[in-house]
Amino acid sequence: MISEWSRASMALKPAQLREARRFAVQLVYQMEAGQQTFLSDPILQAFFGQNEVGPDLRPIIQVAVQTVIDKREEVDAQIESCSSNWKLSRIARVDLAILRICTAELMTRPEVAKDVIISEGVELGKQFGSTASGGFINGVLDGVARAMNVCAKSNP
Repeated sequence: MISEWSRASMALKPAQLREARRFAVQLVYQMEAGQQTFLSDPILQAFFGQNEVGPDLRPIIQVAVQTVIDKREEVDAQIESCSSNWKLSRIARVDLAILRICTAELMTRPEVAKDVIISEGVELGKQFGSTASGGFINGVLDGVARAMNVCAKSNP
């Protein structure tokens, strides 16, 4: 079964998908900073307007962020189990936003190569995070991908 996220991304080119991930990370970060736990139309419209997001990217951004919200407990559990000795509260907010988007994507879009999702997360970490963000994000997402692969093999 194809996910809503995958359906929303079908007509987009790789550069557009990269841009959509970047916007999704920014929106998740903004929501976290504002302690918002749900995605309302006014929040979306304000974000899209402020960032001049084109209409072709809006559906995938909305689906990506909504997936993070809907699967937050599962996403956070995966991140925490793969971030050795790091509680979520200790992870920089921007790194956590990147990890949440990429982990949700790893969980719901099996047709996308895991290496692509991890690489995109690392690049976002380098762009928005600290000098250590890229390596940290790489390690956590690699752990998430490996854990999911083990689960998939044991539950065919």
